[in-house]
Amino acid sequence: MNYYNYLPTRNFQIYQIFASNTNLGKTIISTGLLRSSILKTSKSLINKINNKNNNKNNKDNKNKKNENKINYYKNIYYLKPIQTGYPKDDDTNFVKIFTINNNDDYYNVDDNFEKNDNKINIKFNSLYKYKKPVSPHLAINKNFIPNDEIVLNKIKSYISKCYNESLINGGRLFLETAGGVSSPIMSGTIQSEFYRVLRLPTILVGDSNLGGISTTLSSYESLLLRGYDIPIIILFNNENYKNHLFIEKYFNENQNSSIIKPKIFDIQLPPKKDEYNDLVNMKNYFQSNDENFNHVTDELEEWYENKFNRLDKMEEKAKEIVWWPFTQHGIVDKVNVVDSAYKDLLITYNNNSNNSNDSNNSNDSNNSNDSHNSNNSNTSDIDTPSLNEVFDGSASWWTQGLGHGNSKLTLTASYASGRYGHVLFPESINEPSLSLSESLLDGVGKNWANRVFYSDNGSTAMEVALKMALIKQSDDVELSVLGLEGSYHGDTIGVMNACGPNIYNEKVSWYSPKGIWFKPPQILMKDNKYRINNIPKTINNNFDGFDSLTEIFNENRVEKDPLSYHYKQSIENQLHHYTNQGYKFGTLIIEPIVMGAGGMIFVDPLYQKQLIKSVRSILNIPIIFDEVFTGFWRLGKQTGAEFLKINPDIAAYAKLLTGGLCPLAVTLSTEEIFKKFLGNTKVEALLHGHSYTAHPIGCLVANTSINEYPNLKWIKGNENEIDKSFSLWDKNFQKQISCLPKVKGVFSLGTLLSIELNDIDGGGYASNIAKIFNEKLSNLERKSIDDFGIKTRPLGNVIYIMSSLISDVKSLRNIEQKIFDCLNK
Repeated sequence: MNYYNYLPTRNFQIYQIFASNTNLGKTIISTGLLRSSILKTSKSLINKINNKNNNKNNKDNKNKKNENKINYYKNIYYLKPIQTGYPKDDDTNFVKIFTINNNDDYYNVDDNFEKNDNKINIKFNSLYKYKKPVSPHLAINKNFIPNDEIVLNKIKSYISKCYNESLINGGRLFLETAGGVSSPIMSGTIQSEFYRVLRLPTILVGDSNLGGISTTLSSYESLLLRGYDIPIIILFNNENYKNHLFIEKYFNENQNSSIIKPKIFDIQLPPKKDEYNDLVNMKNYFQSNDENFNHVTDELEEWYENKFNRLDKMEEKAKEIVWWPFTQHGIVDKVNVVDSAYKDLLITYNNNSNNSNDSNNSNDSNNSNDSHNSNNSNTSDIDTPSLNEVFDGSASWWTQGLGHGNSKLTLTASYASGRYGHVLFPESINEPSLSLSESLLDGVGKNWANRVFYSDNGSTAMEVALKMALIKQSDDVELSVLGLEGSYHGDTIGVMNACGPNIYNEKVSWYSPKGIWFKPPQILMKDNKYRINNIPKTINNNFDGFDSLTEIFNENRVEKDPLSYHYKQSIENQLHHYTNQGYKFGTLIIEPIVMGAGGMIFVDPLYQKQLIKSVRSILNIPIIFDEVFTGFWRLGKQTGAEFLKINPDIAAYAKLLTGGLCPLAVTLSTEEIFKKFLGNTKVEALLHGHSYTAHPIGCLVANTSINEYPNLKWIKGNENEIDKSFSLWDKNFQKQISCLPKVKGVFSLGTLLSIELNDIDGGGYASNIAKIFNEKLSNLERKSIDDFGIKTRPLGNVIYIMSSLISDVKSLRNIEQKIFDCLNK
């Protein structure tokens, strides 16, 4: 069994070594750590051999069961991905010279590995070598700059190979970076960004020179802001400055209880270079410091043990103390333990490592890494992958825009936090909240909105919208709302009452529906044609469907489509019917184009257009657009309103507002709505708010996010396609699955792919059929080094996959193939 894995496990420890600057001794530290690992393993192997010999002479043989549980790492690796100044500077060769004792019988070096022996297997490797002794971005031939993805996959593949060699007897790999924390690689990407996808435990080599306190602490914070764990900081003991003492004191006095404090180690300064005695001097240096490096590796081992012990306990502990939203705890089986996240991927922990369905495994017998398959060891002894990369298929509940761990947003949040913390908002203003207000009115609110009201999430933003609209229409008469059947606007009581009866409110005793909800026509592609459900049979019989989304959104449908007249007549008849019965309506609330939580219902835009026009013509009441889900390019346009080419009077936005980093919501309104609340008494004002209204962190992050979105390639490339819809998902793939018998229908817009499955029990939110499919999807094997699992969250009988706005095409095509394979079984 071969595994595509390049992430640490309990018994395959990986460390990356960064430095605060260049020429600070990373390679010396790497050498010392390798020597320590080898020395410890040598002692363990000797003990193992002695135990075996003792067991042969021991009739009771009491220790036989435990002989394989001795803690050692038989496979030791050193990896220098990028080397400049080669061959004069050759860190790999340096480490090899001062790590290996050629007279020692316990070593296999490089590829001279022997199976089932009692020797330590040691490998040294460098992947990219350049002659010029300068930064990699300067050393490279400008005509042959390798793509970051290619470089990363080469590193991943090498680590994976080492991991597979270490399945039985464990291993330890040290990855040494080049230059400093923010030094660039060949493409110009800085190292702390480039290596972030691996998020390996980091050893930071500090600067023991004058000014080194500043560079060390700055480097530490730079790594910390990008989400790295830094268990160790090592400095040379420079008696002139003693930087290590100050840094240790600094961390003791500024300890953060939420972040593991790095342990500070000082190592003796190496001898000055001596042309004639350098080799001997350095060998003596390492021998005299072996015990010091042993203390460092002891600390690293303890850190690893603590990390995985905590991960082991998180699932059961969460079940004991956490109350999850929208979750029936009585049927929770597997808990998704997330160790970290980056871009589109979650790194999840699986403490049942020996599961034969592990998505990291591959049965490819042609893979060159399959060397351990001949080993007859029990599979329970194999250290299978425990940290797994999975695609965040729900875009972390519809919020992800610029990807997890986006350093630009992280730095923005840090700046706002450092400058403001949180400040009172009523009758106050600050730069983040003012700038965001200006950006919103020039963006999603352009040509219609004049005011921005801040709140904390989508539900409260809609609660505010509801108050605005209903008070605008009447101060003292109880009004009803108009909406669409299947709508959902949140879980606060006002917006709950603004929705028809559904699974979300049926158990809430104080729920009191206050409105009328029309059944909308739903569009789905089936058998290569977009068809409309919920329209009269007399019309449907003469309707052959649409061939493309462009046809569906065509403006000419208002005048030429027979459905246009039918929709108009049906809506107006119902409006007259209910007003004649005495209903007084205060607002129309719709989710433009797609109703999310109701089951990803793609509503015929022609119907919504006619509904809005009729309501404005007959009732003249405010129109609220719930754009909490649809706003900020989720569906391929800046807003859902752009599809309809109709402006609301009030609109709510959240989710993608902050790029997926932190909670914030806004409700935009026209000046006419705002003026209703002007007066001379407090009671006339809009009395709604919360303590963290317009918090500067969220406002500045939101402003950064919404200014980043238009610069994304797929958005920029489609900015002139006013009449065309756009999707990141492949059209041919959608046509393929629309023909499958299990599929009732499919559609995609922007980042959203929605697949409705046939369910003999009728479907709906209570259905479990999509959950069963999702389980199949999550158990698919990884087929390459850049493959991943998929984590989704079903909506009854609806499977939806939502990408971020930065998802790459290759990943989406991969997901499509996995979905097709599961549906076609």
